[in-house]
Amino acid sequence: MRIFQTKNSLLGIAFLLLVFLQFSCKSTFELGRKRAHGISDNKLYNQIQDSSLFYNTLWIKRFSAHYESKGKTQNLRGSIKILRDSIIMVKINAPTGIIEVARLYITPDSVKMIDRLKKEYIASDFTFLSDKLNMDVDFYTLQSILTNGIFQLNDLHEKRRPFIRNFKGKVIDDKYVFISDKASKVERKLRKDKYEKLYKFNYQRFEIDPLMMKITNVLVRLFGEERDMILKYRDFVNLEGQKFPSELVFKVKDSTQSLSCKLKYNKLVLNQDLKFPFKVSSKYKRIYPE
Repeated sequence: MRIFQTKNSLLGIAFLLLVFLQFSCKSTFELGRKRAHGISDNKLYNQIQDSSLFYNTLWIKRFSAHYESKGKTQNLRGSIKILRDSIIMVKINAPTGIIEVARLYITPDSVKMIDRLKKEYIASDFTFLSDKLNMDVDFYTLQSILTNGIFQLNDLHEKRRPFIRNFKGKVIDDKYVFISDKASKVERKLRKDKYEKLYKFNYQRFEIDPLMMKITNVLVRLFGEERDMILKYRDFVNLEGQKFPSELVFKVKDSTQSLSCKLKYNKLVLNQDLKFPFKVSSKYKRIYPE
């Protein structure tokens, strides 16, 4: 009887541990639990870098996405593999999540895509993807967007300088904020409704949660092109001891169109040896971006 009770106790403890581990992996961290206090720009930047995802490879084994553009909506599923600074590979499946319909293979100097439904493929430079996203991005910017990293958009600043020289840190509404160096001029003109004088200005803003030191919101405004980009990072989870957002909202809009995509990450894996297969069938037709 005592042996039976001991076994039951061990099984009970094992069950509780299993539940706890499952819960701790899936639990999210609340935003806004700590107030921001005065800090130097260098220290703020270094703390953001120190808290950024440390990885060689990242495998998002499963994601779901809700995509809206030009009045059309689409739900997608798929997976993403990243070899840091080298390759981003995205598999897109049908809404059922079983059949692969497209594959993207992205490197710092090229973008390749297979359309398995139409039996076509594209091999181009990064301008193809920038056109699709409606924003001038390069490989490293895209990698940072997907992994909650800090970045400077191409041509946003007159001079290519280190981040800390192009941005100023502030405390706004109990959050840390990094704003591009000409933001004060932009804000003065906005307050005075002098929109016609903003065509030469661009504006980039990061909001950082003081407790996690993680980026939660990004706003980019290109006044000359009347274009905005908004990023939102939510539902931060414990990823092998690191905090990482499991939800990313990406929006781009201008005077003629808008694009919106909401990504939910599931089953995240760090630093496994990954393969990045990309083979185009000889039966597929190559097409060229318009």
